[in-house]
Order: sequence, then structure tokens, then C-alpha cells
Amino acid sequence: MNWYDLNGYFPKSFLLIWFQKNKVKSTFFQKILILILFFGITKFSLAQEVNLDQDIEIEESKILRHKVALILGHTHVPSGFSNGEKKMLVVPSWGFDYNYLLNEKWAIGLHSDFFTESYTVIDFAGKEEFVRERPITSAIVGSYNPHEKWSFIAGAGYEFAKEENLSIIRLGIERGWELPKKWEFIATLQYDLRLEVFNSWMLGLGINKSL
Repeated sequence: MNWYDLNGYFPKSFLLIWFQKNKVKSTFFQKILILILFFGITKFSLAQEVNLDQDIEIEESKILRHKVALILGHTHVPSGFSNGEKKMLVVPSWGFDYNYLLNEKWAIGLHSDFFTESYTVIDFAGKEEFVRERPITSAIVGSYNPHEKWSFIAGAGYEFAKEENLSIIRLGIERGWELPKKWEFIATLQYDLRLEVFNSWMLGLGINKSL
């Protein structure tokens, strides 16, 4: 005789003893009680599965606090100086960005750019030349994300070069496209002001990873 019935939850002999003790001899009532027990167990099992699914969704929705990005950029310098004349220069660079997410809307980070070429500029007054030998810019920034795909960036830092270090103010906007496994393709537009010297703007494409 099969000792368990109803998917193993209740012993069959227990039900028979209970029926006899309480003089429930009608086959009809016995079937009704068994159906009630069956649906009760089924409902409990489904509730447990729903709770498990909700726990999994909550776990997956947790914010990944760290983001790192690698960006290939081209910096445009309106006050560039080459071959004895002022002209627009386009200087390639690699960018490395780190961001720490405070919440879903705000983040702080360290954004750095490494220029692969040297160049010369004329200051805003048009009187002095500045040689920039493969400079490195580094800025502490804050990011505001009004939408999961868009970020607005503002911060300040320095441009480091062999000749002279310059203070910079940085503004930017970034757009992301989600990829599998927490990767993201990004496009960025960035404006840097070297205080009282010159300015530049950069267009870049890169990849972002959430950790």
C-alpha cells in the first residue's frame, strides 16, 4: 500500500484514522475533504513559488555601484596653433572613467583623458603660445541621470603637462545603449575650459561595465 498520497504531503492512513474517529463514513464527504486539502496545499505551494520569484527579482534589481569605462575620443581645440597660424586642431585621446553610484540618479567619479599627441595653442588673448606635450586631464565629477540612458556631468580638475599644469572646468553629456552581461556602449560629448588659457570639446565612443 502506498503510504503517502496527495504528492507526499499527507499520509493516507492518517486521513482514514481521522475519518473513522470522527465517524465520517460517507464517501462523498471524504472526497470533498480530500479536494479541500489538495487545493489548500496547491495554493500554499504556488504562494511559495511567487515569493521565491519576487526574491530573485529583488536580487537582480540591486544597484551595481561601480562603473568603469574606456573611451576613444577626439578632442577639438579651436585655438590650436600650427605652421604659424591659428587653426582648429583635432587631437586623439584615450579616456578612462570611474563612477560610483550613490543611488539611481546620482553618481560621483574620476574621469581622466590621456592625449596621444602633443600640440600648441594660443591663449584667449591671442598673445601667448602654450605647448602641451601629451597632456593628461583628470577631473572629479558629479553625474545626474534623469533617465537610465542619459547622464549629465559637471566637475573640475587639472590638465597635467610637462610645461605647465592648468586648472580645468568640465561639462559633459553621455548616452548609453545597454548590452548583455552588464556592458554598455556609450557616446559622450565633453567640454573642457582651461581657465584663462583655452578651451576644447571632445567627442568619444566607448564601452562601460557595471560591477
